Amino acid sequence: MARTVERLQEYSIPLIAGVCLAVIWANVSPHSYHAAVHAPFHLFGDWLHSGAAHADHSSWEHYFTLHFLINDVFMVIFFGIAAKEITEACLPNGALNPISKAVNPMFATIGGVVGPVGMFLGLNALFGRSEWTNGWGIPTATDIALAWLVAQIVFGKGHPAISFLLLLAVADDGIGLVIIALFYPKEDPAWLWLLLLLPAMGVAGFLRWRNVRSWIPYIIFGGTLS
Repeated sequence: MARTVERLQEYSIPLIAGVCLAVIWANVSPHSYHAAVHAPFHLFGDWLHSGAAHADHSSWEHYFTLHFLINDVFMVIFFGIAAKEITEACLPNGALNPISKAVNPMFATIGGVVGPVGMFLGLNALFGRSEWTNGWGIPTATDIALAWLVAQIVFGKGHPAISFLLLLAVADDGIGLVIIALFYPKEDPAWLWLLLLLPAMGVAGFLRWRNVRSWIPYIIFGGTLS
């Protein structure tokens, strides 16, 4: 059983199966898919959600849905794991150390943003409609999870190309998030909240200076601010 689980993890079988299931479900029955993803959970009591009639955009309350659980909880953990891999690659004897080795993937990120936009606009000019061009910003981001999976299958675990691709994908996603915030906002972005990253980094730097080995204080204090 342990060997089977390890193999499932190594080749991300649950991820692939989930992607395939979601694509099929979303195309065969989009309404039921949307309902399943956005339906609020009531298992944890009323304090986890606010009624639609009392919705307040400035409130800390929100619906506790599968969409929220994946986007706001699991994706944070996933980006943390990706950041850990990049950090380790930048340490002495890592694939991206000295830091000058990280310059190439950062420049390659430009191609990772401009290339998909160019392809999107080109294909849309051939097969699409003029109003569809507004979606140019969507393909700028890279699906890190799938890129990571493909890199592991192609190159094998521990290959320097994986760290290269991972840094490129994370930087690419960072640019993509900024583009989405600027050009596709649901409401005006609250940029002042970004300032909380400064004390978050300060707390993390202090903990590292004090040689704190446990990751828990970093998550509780730095992570909460971030």
